[in-house]
Amino acid sequence: MKTRTYAMAGGLLLLVHGILFTANIAAEQQCSAKTTVGRYVVVCDGFLSLAPNGPLVPAKELATVTADADFTFKSTDGILTLGGAVLHGEVIGTGVLRPDCTGTITYSQTINGQAAPDIHFSFVVSKGGDVIDGISIDPGTVYSCHLARIAQL
Repeated sequence: MKTRTYAMAGGLLLLVHGILFTANIAAEQQCSAKTTVGRYVVVCDGFLSLAPNGPLVPAKELATVTADADFTFKSTDGILTLGGAVLHGEVIGTGVLRPDCTGTITYSQTINGQAAPDIHFSFVVSKGGDVIDGISIDPGTVYSCHLARIAQL
């Protein structure tokens, strides 16, 4: 019985230590629009609908995006595979980045030169702005993106 009590106490101590360690890291990392200035490689993956309430189809995207000090992200070279079709896309978005390195962004997009519906993401910035991970918060989508900074501007 004592061994079990010690194991539970040890597990609880590790859990508390992990929470405090994570809280200290989060407290140390502060973000502003300047944190994310640069050029990023973007890889997105998931499922999108071609029409409101339509079935979800596989989607994958590869692009580069440039972020400025106003927290505006712009890409003109996106390649999107959507249900097997290869499309070219452009996006521009301005978002909100909170000091805790979380935020939201809305992208206006064109696909093959035609206006497409806006897409909205929640995201987390990590590694001093070198990584941004986001997930679409639009109903009817299952789509996430990973951005890795390749150059600071």
